[in-house]
This record gives sequence, C-alpha cells and structure tokens, in this order.
Amino acid sequence: MSEARPVGTGFTLVEILVVLILMGLAAALVAPALIAPRREPDLKALLGRARDAAARRGEMVYLQIEPSGTWRLEGGANPLEGTLASGRIEPFLTAPATLVVSPLGSCAFDVRSGAAAQVVALDQLTCEIRAP
Repeated sequence: MSEARPVGTGFTLVEILVVLILMGLAAALVAPALIAPRREPDLKALLGRARDAAARRGEMVYLQIEPSGTWRLEGGANPLEGTLASGRIEPFLTAPATLVVSPLGSCAFDVRSGAAAQVVALDQLTCEIRAP
C-alpha cells in the first residue's frame, strides 16, 4: 500500500501576501527612525568642507556666501571647471562674502568682504569660528 501525502503542508498565496504586507508596514514604520534627516550645514561645517576640498585638490578654493544663505564652492586653478559644490545655510550676512581657503588649512575673507569680516570672528590660521 502506498502512503498518502499529508494535506496542508505548504503556504497559500493569501498567507504569503499577508506576511509580505505586514513586513512592508513594519519596515515603513521603522525606516524613518533609522534614516537621519538631512540638515543644512552650518557655517562651521561648511568651512570644514571647504578646507577638506582645498587639501584634497592641493589648491586654493573660494567659498562664496550670499546674504540669502546660498553658497558656492569654486576651485582656483581652472575657472572653466565651474562650481565644485553649492547649497544653502541659515542666512546671517547682510552683504555677499567670499572666503579664500588654502590647502594648508588657513582661510581669510577676501578684500571685498569687509562687512562679513566684522560679523564673523574667524581664526585665520585654523579656519574656525571664534564667536557666532
């Protein structure tokens, strides 16, 4: 005599779909907690990025900040290369400013950025903000 196979040893399509839907809902609830929200950089973080870019490229880079808070990072050697990076920070200036960042890590406001130099206390050797 041959043995009969037991009935009901697998999963039905409905059961698989229910499990997949529940897993999707659980992932949708957990994912926002795992993904950090993207924040706009502050001036200190922006200066750090400019210093890193200057050191990697081995040349002066120029960080231009507009009163609206938009910024643009440009390389110094080739003007045809265009903008290296751009973005937005919290506005804090009343006039446009340009920071010249050396590959050695120092930085200074250019001569046309006198108004910004009065607002932001910048340590030129370390490129750090001394007072907000």
